[in-house]
Amino acid sequence: MEFWIWLSNALGPGSPRINDIVACFETAEHFYAEKKTGFRHIDFLTAAEKQKLADASLSDALRIKERTLDKGYRILTPDQKEYPNRLRNIYAMPAVLYVDGTLEGMDENVAIALVGARKCSDYGRTVAGELGFGLARMGAVVITGMARGIDGAAHAAALRAGGSAIAVLGCGLDIIYPPEHTALRRETPKRGAVLSEFPLGAKPEGFHFPIRNRLMSALSLGVVVIEGELTSGSLITANYAVEQGKDVFAVPGSVLSGLSKGPFRLLQAGAIPVSCAGDILEEYRYRYAAKIDWEIPDLPKKPGPEEAEGKIRPEEKERAAAPIREKRALPEGCDENIREIYEILSELPINVDEIAARTKKNPAEVLTALSELEIMGFVSANAGKRFCIC
Repeated sequence: MEFWIWLSNALGPGSPRINDIVACFETAEHFYAEKKTGFRHIDFLTAAEKQKLADASLSDALRIKERTLDKGYRILTPDQKEYPNRLRNIYAMPAVLYVDGTLEGMDENVAIALVGARKCSDYGRTVAGELGFGLARMGAVVITGMARGIDGAAHAAALRAGGSAIAVLGCGLDIIYPPEHTALRRETPKRGAVLSEFPLGAKPEGFHFPIRNRLMSALSLGVVVIEGELTSGSLITANYAVEQGKDVFAVPGSVLSGLSKGPFRLLQAGAIPVSCAGDILEEYRYRYAAKIDWEIPDLPKKPGPEEAEGKIRPEEKERAAAPIREKRALPEGCDENIREIYEILSELPINVDEIAARTKKNPAEVLTALSELEIMGFVSANAGKRFCIC
């Protein structure tokens, strides 16, 4: 554990080198053994990175470990079972997660990130509350950055609904930021988790938040942007979601409001419009039928037993019941990565995120392979970044 902390301290949270190190050495301890050589044989490291690694102290990492555990927090690293698989497949996977609460079952949950402006409008705050409450009531896990404005309204509503919530911080677990969210910080671990890549004592620096945003999108199935300017952090999170193959949703707002410019831009680019929690969860109705409770007033009805069991849309019943056609063989000399991805595809659409998890590949790598297959005429793309054989 201390070797992962040492690695994170040396390269800093958000370093893309973590993926390279895991791919080449599997564990931070194996990589640490290269310190005696000054890491001179490792080509993917820059001279500055090698110097940072050489200067970083393992004793400092041990002190962080001891202090964190003494406060009752947990430390998750990539070699542990509870470390979420959704984070293993992203660019710049975290070497360390400091956790207050539990992330058990995270990979099987319908988790939705709700993001938006800190200085939000009354309209945005109301919508955030309604979405947070509705999602939690229907069984989804609500993910926020627990910031002021949209995040805080959505997070508080999820807890009021008796649901689960996860807060991803841009500071250490022992720092309550903003201070008015003390109650949220105290209650969240009882219903989910508060987590951070940053060690205890780390202050909420401005550059921390774009780094943490990639974790919010990675842990979720989709990101909902409620309000935000064109240059807001909310759009950074949405961009991460696109890179990671996640769904992007946006709430329409007034064309006269600057806070509507971000969602409007996303809607122009193909984001899914949202007016209620049901609009969001409809995207996962059949893939996660057992996780979503549709018996909520004013929301779409729960799928029937036949549909829930097969997790297919009504219009797909006839096709699903029919014999699946034999796959066409790929041309000789086709890349092995493409063959591996093609092998798990069928006539029923499957999401990029699921393909990445099953093949243990980066979503960006999966999308590249799928694009090539689509160009070759072997697969077709469907809504929600789902792909199937032609």
